[in-house]
Amino acid sequence: MTERGVSEVLSFVLVFTLIIASITLISVGGLGSLQDARNAEQLNNAERAFDILSDNIADMYQRGAPSRATEISLGEAQLRTADNVTMTVEVQEGGSYSRVGQWQIRPIEFEGEEDRKIVYEAGGVYRTNRDGGLRIRDPPLLVNDNHALITIVGVNRPQAQSLGGSTVLVRANHRDTDIAYNDTDSNAEKIRINVTGPRSDLWETYLEEKGFTCNSGDDWCVYDGGGSDINRVYVVYHDIRVTIDQ
Repeated sequence: MTERGVSEVLSFVLVFTLIIASITLISVGGLGSLQDARNAEQLNNAERAFDILSDNIADMYQRGAPSRATEISLGEAQLRTADNVTMTVEVQEGGSYSRVGQWQIRPIEFEGEEDRKIVYEAGGVYRTNRDGGLRIRDPPLLVNDNHALITIVGVNRPQAQSLGGSTVLVRANHRDTDIAYNDTDSNAEKIRINVTGPRSDLWETYLEEKGFTCNSGDDWCVYDGGGSDINRVYVVYHDIRVTIDQ
């Protein structure tokens, strides 16, 4: 009888332990899945918010709106104006290049879990992680065999800024527009662009899609009008000041 009682107790303990282990495994796995789903949804919401942000800023440099404000929900994420990227544009006339502008541009970054980001940079929107990234909205460059309109969306502020918390408001003001280069007499032979920053490779991919040739050795992307002079070239810089408020 004693042995039978011990056996029943052991069986009960083993079954109870198995049940507890199963519940723990399901709970941990389920919580991890819920957390992953929450993070993915948060990033998707940020992507939609940055699409609105991009439209609002475009209202300023395309349609002349003086200012715009965009509300972005953060949850546990951070929104910041990050370190400047540098964009340089040069035009070749008569066999030599001349610099028409070099600008410091602040990206606006939404950073979620595991270094996953949505980034607004010079008119384009990017989604990045530790392994790379992709472009989800094109910068405003218009290029074909006869014309080139290089629009530089110069989001800026004196210092980087970072905020967390439930909801923030990104305020943008259009301060000035500068026509850095204007040629309508087919003097321009080539245009070259360099973007120095953490998303340089994504910019190169975009410029190559627009007909530029990007040289890995010197970091320039060159457009030659398909082998003939470019009829019209405009390089326009829009100075847009941003602040983030809670």
